[in-house]
Amino acid sequence: MKILNSEKGAFAISIIIVLFWSLITIIPLSIVVFGSLKSARELALNPIGLPQVWQWGQYQKAFFDAHLLRALGNSALLTVSSLFFLVIFGASAAYPLARRTKWAPYSYFFLSGIMVPFQLAMLPLYRLMTKLNLINTHVGVIFIYIAVSLPMTIFLYTGFIKGVSSDLEDAAKVDGANQFRMFWQIIFPLLAPATSTVIIMNSISLWNDFFIVLLFLGKREYRTLQLAMYSFIQQYSTRWGLVFAAVVLSMIPMIIVFMILQKQFIKGLSAGAVKG
Repeated sequence: MKILNSEKGAFAISIIIVLFWSLITIIPLSIVVFGSLKSARELALNPIGLPQVWQWGQYQKAFFDAHLLRALGNSALLTVSSLFFLVIFGASAAYPLARRTKWAPYSYFFLSGIMVPFQLAMLPLYRLMTKLNLINTHVGVIFIYIAVSLPMTIFLYTGFIKGVSSDLEDAAKVDGANQFRMFWQIIFPLLAPATSTVIIMNSISLWNDFFIVLLFLGKREYRTLQLAMYSFIQQYSTRWGLVFAAVVLSMIPMIIVFMILQKQFIKGLSAGAVKG
């Protein structure tokens, strides 16, 4: 009976925590959504309440004024390309770190990338990119995204691979499979939860990045969604209704990605991220 009561108490506490966290999340989200449907005057007078007149034209105006379609294409190009190489490089580097003892010390080299803040390497990196003629190019930003996100990606893959039984690899060796085929045809498909975790975690940070693209993509035609939204913020005035509308539009792709990969994402967090 005591155990049953303690389980009910723990369940009640978890429900309270979830409801409290949901409230913290829903309040600012609702302010953004309702703010995108208000005129500038109504937003100034009533920033929190429901709109009196629903301004659906804000979305159309934000879409065309900030050239969000072009910005969406730029953000998608940078994010998808970076994620592709992060998955390939991250999984390839994590496999020997997880399986071979002699390679294990090199994991500290990759982990050091997590500890070094980007601001510390910003100036020398900008000089390097200038010498390589990679300023105002998508390729240059993709290189930076890969370098910044690769340490955490390797860390997640390494923890998950350590939880995969090595008996499968022994059986593949007996059948004559080489190292390359053994990894990509046998081990990598088993890393789907870790891959989903890598995609979701990195896609959120890359999709919402503002600082790197502000430094390295100055041309108007290369603007991402974040820079396009910034165009509504001026020195003496800010069109907050259009900003909120652009923010809502920019959230939709990430919500879709999370809904597709959420089951694998939870498996990856609960399994691979805590092993090792």
